[in-house]
Amino acid sequence: MKIIHTSDWHLGKRIEGKSRLPEQEAALEHLLRICREQHVDAVVVAGDVFDTVNPPADAEALFYSACLRLSRLCPVIAVAGNHDNPDRLSAPEGIAAECGILLGGGLDFSRAKEPFSGGEGYVRLRRGKETVNFALLPYPSPARMSCMGYEINAEIPYAQSVRDWLALCARGFTAPDCNITVSHLFMTGSERASDEVELGTAALLPPDVLPAAHYTALGHIHRPQRVGKTSAYYSGSLLQYAFDDTSEKFYNLLETSPVGVRVEKIPVCGGRRLVTVTAKSFEECITLLREHAGTYVRILYDCALPLSASKYAELRGCENFAVLKNIAMAPKAVQSARKTLSDRELFVAFYKTVHNDEQPDGQVLEMFERAMRGETI
Repeated sequence: MKIIHTSDWHLGKRIEGKSRLPEQEAALEHLLRICREQHVDAVVVAGDVFDTVNPPADAEALFYSACLRLSRLCPVIAVAGNHDNPDRLSAPEGIAAECGILLGGGLDFSRAKEPFSGGEGYVRLRRGKETVNFALLPYPSPARMSCMGYEINAEIPYAQSVRDWLALCARGFTAPDCNITVSHLFMTGSERASDEVELGTAALLPPDVLPAAHYTALGHIHRPQRVGKTSAYYSGSLLQYAFDDTSEKFYNLLETSPVGVRVEKIPVCGGRRLVTVTAKSFEECITLLREHAGTYVRILYDCALPLSASKYAELRGCENFAVLKNIAMAPKAVQSARKTLSDRELFVAFYKTVHNDEQPDGQVLEMFERAMRGETI
């Protein structure tokens, strides 16, 4: 079979108030085209379908529309990540099942309908003479597992609990069929961007918590990567969501066979890049924004004097402006630098800050200099 592994769509995510939904829609349109051209047999979404547990209506509409269109080509499996509300994700499971869409907020798949069959923590998908077994574990925080009725023992390490839950799901594995684990976990050895979104409260998990499988489809980390020398992979996020995440975005295309799984990376199309630039003046900010049209820009502003409110408002009015971060000298260095300025230069800088970058006229400057000489104004 051919199976697409994707994750971390974060539908509904915004950047400084700007919607990413058009980009997400374009990326999912590309996914649909891949499935059609590659004759894909299933799509697996390994968590964080939405950016928040209470997603906006347009984000939900995009998810249901994308799943429905994909299901006309192949079955779809989606499990809940830490950003998803598992109950909300699974709420339309009855209608979804009629369309070949399996929504995994919990572990009870005993009512799965064709083309799936399943039980506690697993589903099977048959295509011709081939069967693929999926062990499905949505984001396994102790609180969520407790809500699903699983006993939580505070004396048992978290890693051992996850190992036990995954082993439960892996009871659906059969030989010589292809066995695939799907979950939303934070694995030891995985690399993430320094400013990437918080990864929840789950502790780092060692690779030995994973059951033996031909492939493990993970979500949670936004950089596409293989976990060490294991058969576990993060497909990465749908789009670039953090400025320090400079990784390319991919869908993992799996091709199963009796001897294992072959993995091919297919680049995602449709997302705008997030770029970081450094500027020393307002004019340079504007120039760099123009040079990087079609992206979202974070500006590292390296100037001791902050932008005036009017200039900052002008930046915010630029379509591709995202963030302004002042990286000017540290306070002591600024004080030292100011010591090199004349009284007149210090007054001009102060006046521009107070008066929205407006230069003091000659009369004001003359009054200042007379005051500094102790003359009566």
